[in-house]
Amino acid sequence: MDFNLNKEQLDIQKAAREFAKGEFDPDLVLEHDRNQQFPRSVWEKASELGFIGVHYPEAFGGQDMGLLDVALITEAFCTQDSGVGMALGLSDFGADLIIAQGSQEQKEKVLLPLAQGKALMTLALLEDGYALAPLKVFAKKEPRGYAVSGSKPFVTLGDLAQNILLVCQTADDSLSQSLFLVERGTPGLECRPSGGKLGMRMVPDCILSFDRLIVPEEHLVGEKDQGHGYVMTFLNTMRVRCGAMGVGAAQGALDRAVDYGKKREQFGRAIISFDLIKNMVADMVIAVEAARLVVYKAARSADQGKPDPRFILMSKVVGAKAAYDVTNRAVQILGGFGYMTEGQVEHFYRDAKALELFMEPGRVEKDMLVEQVVGKDKG
Repeated sequence: MDFNLNKEQLDIQKAAREFAKGEFDPDLVLEHDRNQQFPRSVWEKASELGFIGVHYPEAFGGQDMGLLDVALITEAFCTQDSGVGMALGLSDFGADLIIAQGSQEQKEKVLLPLAQGKALMTLALLEDGYALAPLKVFAKKEPRGYAVSGSKPFVTLGDLAQNILLVCQTADDSLSQSLFLVERGTPGLECRPSGGKLGMRMVPDCILSFDRLIVPEEHLVGEKDQGHGYVMTFLNTMRVRCGAMGVGAAQGALDRAVDYGKKREQFGRAIISFDLIKNMVADMVIAVEAARLVVYKAARSADQGKPDPRFILMSKVVGAKAAYDVTNRAVQILGGFGYMTEGQVEHFYRDAKALELFMEPGRVEKDMLVEQVVGKDKG
C-alpha cells in the first residue's frame, strides 16, 4: 500500500492548516469554550472556502472528494484547536445519510445550505444506554404521516440545527427503523439544554422531546424499516472522522508540549533534555503516528470501495485513545501552565475525553472488533 498522500491531498491538507492558523483566534476559542458556544463565524468562513462538505457531490455544493480528504481537513483543524475542529467536523452530522439515501429534493434542501454555511444539521439517534436497537422512540403511521412521541437525549447541535435526521422504530422487529427529516420549529418538537459539559463544549447538546410530532410521509429518508442498516453504514464513516479528530487533538497537544519543553528551563537547561520528558515525548509521538496510520488506512479502504471493517472500528478507538493519552502527558509536561486555560492543552484534554464517549464508548467498538475477529457465535 502506498502511504504517501497525492498532490491534491497535500494541497488540501496545507490549505486547511493555513486556514486554521489564520482563523482560530485563541482568545475567541477560550470565550466559545467557556460559554459553550458553537464557533459560527469560523464555520461560515470555512464553508465559504469549501472546507465543509468536500465529499458532497458537486451538484450539491461539494467537490466529490473522499473520506481521506475529509479526515485530512478534520485532523488539520483539530491540531490547531480541538474544540473548533470538532465543532466544524460535526456541523453536518448525519449528512452522509442524506447523500446515500436522500431524494433529489432532500439533497437540495439539506446539502446545499450545509456546504454554503447557511444551515447546520444533526442526527437524533442514541437513547439511554447507547443501544441501537430496538429504539424507544416509535413512529406510527397515520393518515397525515407519521406520529412520533418520546425523547432523544444528548443530541449534538440539536438546538441550532435547521434540519434534524430522526431515527425511529417503525415496527416491532428490533431492526425495523426508519429515518425522518424534521425541520426545527415543527409543532410537537421541543428542545431543552442538556446542561454543562466537561469537553466538546463548542458542540452544545440538547434533549429533544417529541409530543405527537407529525412527520409528512415525503420526509421519510430512504425506505421504510431499512434505517438500521443505513445507520450502521453511516457510523462506520463517522468512526473514521472521529478518529481523525483524535489524531488532530493528539498532534496539537504534542506540538505544544514539545514547544514548551524547548523553552522551559530547569537547572540551566531545557526540560526537553531530561530523560523523563524525552520518554514521555517519544511515547506521544508513537501514539500519534500509530493512530494516524490506522485512520488513514481506514479512510483509504472506504475510498477504494473496499471498506476494511477492522480498521474502521479501530480508527475511533485508537484515535480517541491517542488523544487522551497524549493530551494527558502534555498537561504533565506543561505542569501548572498545562492546568491553566491559557495553556490550551487542558481543553484539548477535556475534548479528548468527550471524543472517547461520543457516539459510543470505546468498549462498544472493541466488542464489535472482537466479533470481526472470532465471529459472533464463538466464545
